[in-house]
Amino acid sequence: MVAVVTETATEADTPNDPGQRGSLEIKHKAVERLAVLAARSTDSVTARHPGLRVLGGRDLPKAEVTVNGSRVRAQVVVAVTWPSPLAQVAANVRAAVARDLSELGLYTVDRVDVTVECVSAEAPVEEGRVR
Repeated sequence: MVAVVTETATEADTPNDPGQRGSLEIKHKAVERLAVLAARSTDSVTARHPGLRVLGGRDLPKAEVTVNGSRVRAQVVVAVTWPSPLAQVAANVRAAVARDLSELGLYTVDRVDVTVECVSAEAPVEEGRVR
């Protein structure tokens, strides 16, 4: 996660109120990354788009967020393992993303849209390392 702390006062005139000492800004990409991690931690969500990776496919899940002040909207795309109830998995992803982004305490999550792009017939194979 990338966070930037911005100082609002010099050391000589630091206010006594802790709320006026600085601010925390979480970068847009960090919010997207949190949404991806929340989706990936959901049961039945697989980490890869099976078969198409070799042909230039992309890794899933992926997320796009829109941040407007303290309000957030997210669009999340996932791949799901077979057999899984798609509506339930989508609801679980929606809840996990909303929960994790809300727990930051900086954002109100207005909406989370979930798209199931792929249903994988087999469990994902972890790529090994050659030693």
